[in-house]
Amino acid sequence: MSPAQKFYRSIGVRHHEVRTVWLFFLHNFFLGIGTILVYVSANVILLENHPETSLPIAYIGSAIAMMIVGKLYAHYEHLLALRTLAVRVLWAVIILTFIIDVLVLAGHSVWSSIAIMVGFRMIYLLTNLEFWGVSAVVFDVRQSKRLFSVISSGDMPAKAMGAILAALVHAHTDMFFLLIVAFGSFLAAIYILRLTYYSHDIHATHGSSRVRQPNQSLIVEHLFGNSRLITSMCLSLVAVATVAASVEYAFFINVKYKIHSTTSLLQYLSKVLALTYLIAMVVKVIISGQALDRLGIRRSLQLLPITALIGVIVFWIVWVLEVSEPTWLLYYCALYLTFEVMRRSLFDPVFLVLFQPLTTQQRLHGHTLVKGYYEPLGMALAGVMIYAFHAYPELNEWVLFVWMGIGTLVAFLLLRRTYQNYLNELKSALSRRFLETNELAAPEEVLNLVLTNLESARVEEVINAINWLKTHHPEKLSDASATLLTHAELPVRRFALESFIDLKFPVDAPLVSRLAIQDPEPAIRALASRLYTGLPKADAKAVADLLHHPELTTRKGAILGSWKNRPHTKSATESLDQLSTSNDPSDRMAVLEVIRELQLQQRSDLVTTSLKSSDSAVVNAAIRTAGVMQNATLTRQLVNLLSDKLYWRTAARSLSDMQTAAVPFLEEAVLASSDTLLIRRIASVCAKIKVPESHHVLTTLVGKPDLTVRMAALRALSHLESVATKSEIYYPVLQEELKLAQRLLHGSLHKNDKELLACLDYEIGLLLQRVFFLLMQLYDRDVIASVRTGIDHASRERRANALEMLDNLIPRVVYQCLQALLDDVPVAEKVRLVDAQLEPFHAQEPLLTYILHQGETMFSAWTISVALRRWTSRSLANTRLLGQYLHHPIQLLSESADGVLQVVKEHHPEWYQRLLADHPTIASQHMKSTEAHISDFERVIVLKNTRLFADTPENILSTIAPIMKEVTYQDGQTIFQKGEIGNCMFVIYSGTVDIFDRQQRLAQFGRGDVFGELALLDTEPRSASAIVASDVLLFRIDHEDFYDLMEEREEVLRNMMRILCQRIRLQNEKIQTMSVIPNNG
Repeated sequence: MSPAQKFYRSIGVRHHEVRTVWLFFLHNFFLGIGTILVYVSANVILLENHPETSLPIAYIGSAIAMMIVGKLYAHYEHLLALRTLAVRVLWAVIILTFIIDVLVLAGHSVWSSIAIMVGFRMIYLLTNLEFWGVSAVVFDVRQSKRLFSVISSGDMPAKAMGAILAALVHAHTDMFFLLIVAFGSFLAAIYILRLTYYSHDIHATHGSSRVRQPNQSLIVEHLFGNSRLITSMCLSLVAVATVAASVEYAFFINVKYKIHSTTSLLQYLSKVLALTYLIAMVVKVIISGQALDRLGIRRSLQLLPITALIGVIVFWIVWVLEVSEPTWLLYYCALYLTFEVMRRSLFDPVFLVLFQPLTTQQRLHGHTLVKGYYEPLGMALAGVMIYAFHAYPELNEWVLFVWMGIGTLVAFLLLRRTYQNYLNELKSALSRRFLETNELAAPEEVLNLVLTNLESARVEEVINAINWLKTHHPEKLSDASATLLTHAELPVRRFALESFIDLKFPVDAPLVSRLAIQDPEPAIRALASRLYTGLPKADAKAVADLLHHPELTTRKGAILGSWKNRPHTKSATESLDQLSTSNDPSDRMAVLEVIRELQLQQRSDLVTTSLKSSDSAVVNAAIRTAGVMQNATLTRQLVNLLSDKLYWRTAARSLSDMQTAAVPFLEEAVLASSDTLLIRRIASVCAKIKVPESHHVLTTLVGKPDLTVRMAALRALSHLESVATKSEIYYPVLQEELKLAQRLLHGSLHKNDKELLACLDYEIGLLLQRVFFLLMQLYDRDVIASVRTGIDHASRERRANALEMLDNLIPRVVYQCLQALLDDVPVAEKVRLVDAQLEPFHAQEPLLTYILHQGETMFSAWTISVALRRWTSRSLANTRLLGQYLHHPIQLLSESADGVLQVVKEHHPEWYQRLLADHPTIASQHMKSTEAHISDFERVIVLKNTRLFADTPENILSTIAPIMKEVTYQDGQTIFQKGEIGNCMFVIYSGTVDIFDRQQRLAQFGRGDVFGELALLDTEPRSASAIVASDVLLFRIDHEDFYDLMEEREEVLRNMMRILCQRIRLQNEKIQTMSVIPNNG
C-alpha cells in the first residue's frame, strides 16, 4: 500500500472517492479564500467606524438580509435544478463581491462599513448553502458521515492563507486588492463546480417529504418544515448563533480598544484568525471523526455550550481578580479561538450528521431553513441586545456575558431535545431496515433502541433485534434468554433457540429442559432438546431419555446436541446407530440430516446407499448430505445428477455449497462430457462458487462453439469478481460474435418474411447479450452493466443513446457495430455500417442452409424450425441435411423436418429413396408423428393466441411447448376445487370450462383461454373451482416443470416477470379509473 493510499484510508476516503473528495475540497478551498478576505476586510473597516454601534447594527442588518436571501434560496431550490441553482448562487456571490469592492473604494461612512458587513454575511450564507446542497446530493448518508468533515475542511487552510494574506495589507485602499483576489477565488470555485458536474449527476428530486404525523401541530409544519427534528435544530441554532455573535463582538471590541492602529489591528486579527483556522483544520480532519465515534452525538453536541459556559465562568474569575489589560486581551483571544475551533471543527460536522435520518429533500430544505433563517435570527437577537446596552459601556461588558450564560443554558437544553428527536427519527428509519453498525453515526444509541425492541409486541421487531444483537452484541442476548425462551410467539422462541445454539451460550438448563419436554410445538421441542443436551450442566438421565425419545425430531435434536458433549457422546452414537438400521424413510432422512450437520465422514457408505433409494425424499436428503462429505465418489455422483430431471436442482445446491472442493470435479465433467445441458448447469453452479478456479472453468467454456454454453458461461462470469483481463480469450470470441451479427444482418437484407425476420431479431438480441457480457470481462464492469440495463429496459432509440457511454471505453470498431445493431435504421443501413467496420462479407451458402448447418449450436429451436419450413432442397447432398433433424429429440424440429421430407418425397422421389436407405427408420418415425394428437408447432400457436402470451416471442414459447401435457375431462367433471393447492396452469385447446365460487358462476372460458396461471409462480390455494361445461382438451403446465424451465432459460423468467408487471400495471389503471368515477348514488 502506497503512502497516499494509507493517508486516504486514515481519513476515511475510499479509492473510488478520491477524485470527488478532491473536487469538493478544492471547491470549498476557493470559497474559503474568498469569504475570509471579504470577512477580514469587512471587519477591519467596520472596526474603524464606531464599532460599539456599527457592529450590532451590522448584525441586525446582516440577519435581515440573510433571512431574505434564505427565503429566496428556499423558493428557487424547489423551482430550479440544483446544478443551475448552484452556479447562479456563485455568480450572485461574485456580483456581491464587486459591489463590496465599490463600497471599499468609494464609501468611508459608517453605513458603508455596515453595508460591507451585510454583503459579507450574504456571501457567507450563499456559499454555505450552495456547498451543502451539492454535497448532500452527491454523497449518501454513510459517505456524509465519513467525508463531510474532510471535504468541508477545505475552507480551513484557505481561510488561514487568506488571513495571512490580509496581514500583509498596510492601508485601507489595499483592501481593494484583497477583494479582487476574493473575486478570482469565487471564479475558481465556479470552475471546480463545473468539473464536479462532469463527474457526477447533480440532481435532487422535488418530491414530497414524509407525511405529517397526526399529533404534529400545523405551526410546526408551517414554520419548521414538517419535522420535529428540524424544529429543534432550528431553535438550537438560534441560541448557538446568539452566543457566537456575542463572543465575536466581545473579541473584536476589546481588540479594537487595545490596538488602536488600523494596520496593527488588521495584522493582529489576521494572525489570530490564521491560528484559529489552522487549529480547526487539524482538529476537523484528524480528531473530529474519532471524537464522534468516541463521544457519540449527544456529548459532541454538548461540547460547544459547555465550552461557552466555561468561558463565562472564567470571565467572572478574571473580572473579580481585576487583571491587567494584556491579560484581558489574552482572555478574549483565547475565548474566541477556543469557541470558533470547537464550533467549526466539532459542532458543525456533528450538527450536520443530525440530518442523516431525513430524506434527501428534507435534508436540503432543513439545512436551508436552519442556515438561511434561524441562524441569522440568533445573530439578530444578539445585535438587538448589544445595541440596547451600547450607551452603557461598563454595564454592557458584564451584561453581555450574562446574556451569553443564559443563551448557553438554553442552547444546552435545546440540543438535548434535538438529540431526542434525532433518536426518534433514527428509530423511524430502523423500523424500515436495520443499518450496519459502521453506517451509523452513533452505534450506542442504536443498541439501546434494539434492546427496547426485544420487548416489542411485534414479532418482526423482536426477531430483527435478536438477529442484530447476535451479530453485534451477542453478550446482550444472554441477559434476555429467559424472556425470549418463554415468549408467547412461536417464531420468537424458535429464532431465539437457533441463536443460542449457534452462539453456544450457557442458558438456564431447567428452563430449556422443560421446553424440550412440554412445549406444544414439535419444532421448539427439537431445538430445545438440541440446546439442552449440549449444555455442560445437562442431567445424564434427562439426556438419555431425550436420546431415546419416541418423537423423531426430538431424538434427532438430542443426538445433534450431545454428539460433541463429551459425557454423552457414546450414548448419542448408540442412538444414531440404532436409527441407521431402520428402513423407515423418515428415520433414514433424520440420520442423513445428523450426518450432514455433524459432517460424519466415516458414514459415507450409508449416504451412497441412500442415493439409490426409491423414495425421492430420501434421495434428496442424501444429495444434500453428500455435499458435505468431501468424498470423491459421492461428489462425482452429484455432478452426474446435474443431468437428472428430478434431482438436478438439489444436486446443484449441494455442489455450490461445497465451494472450491467441487470445482475439480466440475472441470473433469466439462472435459469429459458433450452434453450441453449438463455443461450449462455446471456453469450455473460455478456462478455461485466465487473462487479463481471457478473463473478458470467458466473461461474455458466461453470459447465453446455452442452459443447456449457460451451464454451460460458469460452470465456466470458476470456474477464473479473481476480478475486480470484475459484479452487473448475474449477478443477472438468478440470478433466471432460481430462476424455472426454481420452474417445475420446480410441474411435479413431484402427479406419480407416477417416470421423469419422476427426470429433473426431474436437471435441478434441474444447475440447482443453475449457481447455485453464479453465487454464486462474486458472493460469497466459498472459502466457496461449500466449500458446493458438501459438497452434491456428502454426503447431502441434510448438503447442507442445508452451506447454513448461506451464511446471512449471500447474499441471504435465494436462501438460502431453495436450502434448499428441498436439504431432504429433500415437493415440496409445497418449492413453498410457494419461492413464499413469489418472485413467484406461473402456468403458461402444461403442463410436458411447456414442455419440448418449450424443447428442448435448457434440458433434456437424455433428459428431452426422456421428455417426448415422455408427451406427448399436443391441437391441430394443438400437434402441429407434433413438427416440430423428427422430423429431429433426436440419434437418441434423432428416435426418440421418430417414436413420437409414429405415435400422431398413428392417432388424428388429418388432423393427420398436415398434418404430412406441412409435412415431406415424414417417411415416408422413418420407413422408415430402422425399418431401424435397435437404437434409442438400447434402448441406454440395455441400459446401465442392466448391473452397471457400474446406478446411473447415464439422462440420462447417453443421452450414451453415440450412441458405442456395433454389432459381431457368430460362434461361435469371438476378440474380443481376452491381451496386446493394450485400446482399447475391450464390452456384450453377445445371445449369450455366454468369458474365457480361456491354456487355462483364467475366466468366461462373457451378455446385459447388460460386459467390457474398464478399457480405457475406461487403454489397457493385456488381461489375458485373449475368445472367442465363441455368436453375439453387441456394443456397442463406444471409448476415444477415451469420452474425448471425458468432456471434453464433466463429469457422465460424475464418474459414472465414482464407479463406480471403488465398485468399489475393494468390492474392499477383500472383501480384508478374506478376511483375517479363520480358517485351519483
